[in-house]
Amino acid sequence: MVDFKYDFSEIKNSNLVFFVEKIDDLRLLKPLKLNKKISDKIKEIIEKNENKVVDFYIWEENFEKLFIIFFSSESKKDINYFLWEEFPKLPSKLTILTNSDKNINILLNNCLLSRYKYQEYKSKKEKDEIIFIIDQKNKDIFKQRLSTIKNIVLARDLGFKPSNDLYPETFAKIIKETKFKNSKVKIFDFKAIEKKWLGLLSAVGKWSIKKPYMVIIERIIDKSLPTIWLVWKGITFDTGWIQVKPGDHMYEMKWDMCWAAATFATMKELDEADLSVNIIACMVLAENHISWESYKPSDIMTSYSWKTVDIIHTDAEWRLVLADGVSYISKNYKLNNIITIATLTWACMVALGYRYAWIMWNDEEMISKFLEYSKNNFEKYNRLPFDDYFIEKTKSKIADLENLNRWVFAGSTMWAAFLSNFVLNGEKYTHLDIAGTALNSLEPYGYANLWMTWFWVDSLSSIFKELK
Repeated sequence: MVDFKYDFSEIKNSNLVFFVEKIDDLRLLKPLKLNKKISDKIKEIIEKNENKVVDFYIWEENFEKLFIIFFSSESKKDINYFLWEEFPKLPSKLTILTNSDKNINILLNNCLLSRYKYQEYKSKKEKDEIIFIIDQKNKDIFKQRLSTIKNIVLARDLGFKPSNDLYPETFAKIIKETKFKNSKVKIFDFKAIEKKWLGLLSAVGKWSIKKPYMVIIERIIDKSLPTIWLVWKGITFDTGWIQVKPGDHMYEMKWDMCWAAATFATMKELDEADLSVNIIACMVLAENHISWESYKPSDIMTSYSWKTVDIIHTDAEWRLVLADGVSYISKNYKLNNIITIATLTWACMVALGYRYAWIMWNDEEMISKFLEYSKNNFEKYNRLPFDDYFIEKTKSKIADLENLNRWVFAGSTMWAAFLSNFVLNGEKYTHLDIAGTALNSLEPYGYANLWMTWFWVDSLSSIFKELK
């Protein structure tokens, strides 16, 4: 439970957490009538000017304990990393008081997201009761950020959901049953996919008993405005097909749909936003399952664009389903920009680890917005060089294209190059590889949790809200 109140008198049986940066902030604690010993101790902490968390038993009518969180303005440590270490240690009943309006979002992010737990399948669930004390003038700021956090949590929850319950049909059903106010949802089942000749998506997903789906969400403001298309893969489980993945990595493959979850959550976030562009999202959903009927290395498949693809490796399925998604929207919609996103490559993690995503291609304006956002916000991007050499290396000697070139090595760049062959009308194109950031298998950091993080919901929705 998360709520807000305007003063202490409305709170019962909680613990007060006060974020403080200077001695003058202590005026906000006057209603508690703290004894001098506690007040002096807090002043001493502030005067030492070192990041610190300290707690006091106050046994006040409304609060059992007071937690003082002091963050020094001279600290070299990122405030998100400092709060991430501290918030999970706090009790389940919390009342948060900030010293400044500007810290509301920081405290909301870290208090709620750093304490995130996926509990849908737990017999006994842990419940937090968190209340923020805010000024009435900040009610809209609080509500807006809380709404964004709920969409981030939605993406996390979907990512953790097991593939026996979340597969293409059930994922599509969740989207269909979502109450959008301003967005239109179109769902193509397996029969529609085959009827529309989405050959690569069909080839990847049709051999599983859980057939593929494609979902389109349209947020059309005005048809005369620029239109941006997002294309995401949602492989609800990825066995690798015949070239099966190593057993040690198989457990993680339910997360091969996390970018589709992030896209769905982003479109929910943008549904009621005041936008100056049209946003359309396409989620290609499939289960890449082992089958005696499945396609093999050396098979040649025909895509929606009618370009043929020589299958070099069956575990390179994501670029196949994305290719059909890209060519479908490029052919059927009038677009200004296309953005593709996937946790595409281990190569991305080798270069950037788990805290930066790669961004590349030819849409200089869009790329610059992501890089600028990255300077002052938690989600980080780094640019990868790109040129026509890589596109040429996606060509096949016996078909139009091949889905893997073993010898170029630049994995992240190569598979953005592969997808670029399916941009049919010269639209500006941006590709994001969020492998490490979305599937953070190393350690939690800041308010990013371990495993399915939600990465990209915040940055993309914020950037789109500012586009003109």
